[in-house]
Amino acid sequence: MKINTAGWDGHQHIVLAVSTGIDSMALLHQLITDLSQTYRKLTCLHVNHHIRDVAKEEETFIKHFCTSYQIPLYVHHLDLSNVVEKGNSIESIARLKRYEWFDDMMEKLGADILLTAHHQDDQIETIFYRLMTGRSTRSSLGMSYLTARGSYALCKPLLEITKAEIRNYQRLHEVPYYEDETNAENQYVRNDIRNRILPAIERNCHLSTKQLLKLKAWHDTQLEDLKKEANHFIEMYVKGIANKREIVIPRDLFSNLNHNLKTIILDIIVSKLGILKPMTEKMYESWFRQIENHVSQCTLYTTDKWNIYIAYDKFIIMANYNESLVPIQIQHPGVYNYGHYSIDITNDFPNECYPLLVRTRNDGDKFKLNGVQGHKKVSRLLIDYKIIQTERNQLPILVNADDEIIAVGTLYLNNKYKTSIFIRNMGEE
Repeated sequence: MKINTAGWDGHQHIVLAVSTGIDSMALLHQLITDLSQTYRKLTCLHVNHHIRDVAKEEETFIKHFCTSYQIPLYVHHLDLSNVVEKGNSIESIARLKRYEWFDDMMEKLGADILLTAHHQDDQIETIFYRLMTGRSTRSSLGMSYLTARGSYALCKPLLEITKAEIRNYQRLHEVPYYEDETNAENQYVRNDIRNRILPAIERNCHLSTKQLLKLKAWHDTQLEDLKKEANHFIEMYVKGIANKREIVIPRDLFSNLNHNLKTIILDIIVSKLGILKPMTEKMYESWFRQIENHVSQCTLYTTDKWNIYIAYDKFIIMANYNESLVPIQIQHPGVYNYGHYSIDITNDFPNECYPLLVRTRNDGDKFKLNGVQGHKKVSRLLIDYKIIQTERNQLPILVNADDEIIAVGTLYLNNKYKTSIFIRNMGEE
């Protein structure tokens, strides 16, 4: 059984997640025998889920095994009784809890590589599962040999080893292990794929499940090409990625891309922001439909931190301004901040116009037109400049002592004050 050890070297501290099943026990056996010179230190982690009657016995077994080979072992006890009582599936929850503990332990141990005993049969099962559940378009079709995970790397050195090879190794070396009887229960989707569906495919002489491995290799190559194309689009056309405050995507250019490329672009942007939860494909599809429609402004998604919306010719992801802008009074020259605007009042500002009030817009606000008779509504000005809804609520309105509006953000400034007021939108790149 030739294990791929390229994921670590002789100077590193490796950690094995061991369940006491045949796969992890065979891997552990080879690590302490033939591969004992490939690492600096070996530690084992074991999770007792307290679901099966034999769980306590397995824990005792692995403790004795590791003690006999002088391998440090850490055991974690999971309480999933509430999940079981509610009749919910424990697979995904148990995995999430396991890896939360693995993350903590890898940091505490200062270890470099976490090994798991996933093998080629698991890989084929995973590929089939992702294909048949529609989870194949936005990520790798199967598991990766080496994956970065925070401060450490997750390695699966058995990915090219078949279950049959593992069983042969176990028999040859008489490796002790425990069989998980729940693996034979087909009410779990993964078990049904493993025990019923894939064997049925193999029984047909015209079919081979190993063709899925070729599909994965092709799929992952295409996905990488798509990511390169998506990153190029982001670099060329998307503004605001660097400051993570307001990401602006040209609506028409984005809309004309194919569905998969649009999905990958958004996945990359969401990942770069680091605070948005992964979006479902169904949600993306609803956004794409709205973007392609002729609606001028529309909110697509909102949280306490982000607003995602359409605004005229733009598709925008904007940080949600939590601050409540209250009016301020200006009595003297100086530079003042109002939201994400900077207002510079120079010494030339007429004294009789103080105090100067800075506030957000009110219904019915009007200002005097420059160079012609008459007034114009602020609301009309915002429409003419296609100012997005969220920005409309942030624009500073400057009112002089005579209760006249003399400036509206960067959109309008009374000619009388051209040399004495300078307003900048600090949120723009």
